[in-house]
Amino acid sequence: MEIQALSPEIIQDTAVPPTPSDFISADQIDLVFGTSYTDLISSSLSSTVLAFSDEWFAPASNLTNPKPPIRRPGVFVPTGAWYDGWETRRHNPEEYDWVIIKLGVASGKPQGVEIDTAFFDGNHAEAVSVQGCFEVGEDADQKVVRQEYEGWTEVLGTRNCGPSRRHAWRLGHKASDREVTHVRLCMFPDGGIARFRLYGTVIPVFPENNEQEVELSATTMGG
Repeated sequence: MEIQALSPEIIQDTAVPPTPSDFISADQIDLVFGTSYTDLISSSLSSTVLAFSDEWFAPASNLTNPKPPIRRPGVFVPTGAWYDGWETRRHNPEEYDWVIIKLGVASGKPQGVEIDTAFFDGNHAEAVSVQGCFEVGEDADQKVVRQEYEGWTEVLGTRNCGPSRRHAWRLGHKASDREVTHVRLCMFPDGGIARFRLYGTVIPVFPENNEQEVELSATTMGG
C-alpha cells in the first residue's frame, strides 16, 4: 500500500481548526494594519498586563512594547539568555500558558492579530489563540483575572506559529464586530513570544453620569 507523504501545508490545514480569519504574510502586515488601525494593546497607550500564568524566563510586559524586538547575544540574566519578549518555563502541566491584558484604550473592535516570535527559535510558541471580553466598572480588572470568569469569547482561534518570524491574521466579521476591553493571549503549550499586537478601531465608553465630561479627541477615546 502506498503511503502519501504529508506536506507542512497539509499538516497545518488539518491541525488548525477553521476560524473566520485570514493569514497575512509578514511583508504585508504593516501595509494592511499599520496605517489603518491602532494597536489597541500598545504600552504607549498605557495598556496593562493584569495577570499571567508564568514569566520565568522573560516578562509578559515585553509583549506590548511598540518598538521592534531586538537581540542581545551574549547577555545573560539569572534564568539564562536574555530575550526581548515573554518566555515561560517548559513542560507546562496545563494545556497552555496565558496572559491577560487590559487595552490601552476605552474599548476597541479588533480587526487583526499579530504574533512576532523574533529571535525565539526552538523556544518559540508552537501555537496561539486570543480571547476577548467587555467589562467596565471599578471591579472590571479584578473580575476578568478570576479563574472562574466565564466572559471570554473567541477573537482568534488556535493558530500555529513558527520560529523567529512575524505572523498575522485578519479577523472575521463575528470577531471584528465585537467590542472588547480586555484580551487573553493563550500560548500552546509554553515557550516564547516577542510581541503581541491587536490591531483595531477605538470605541469610546461613555460614563453612566451624563454630566461627566469626556475628552473625545483623546486617542484612548477614538480621537
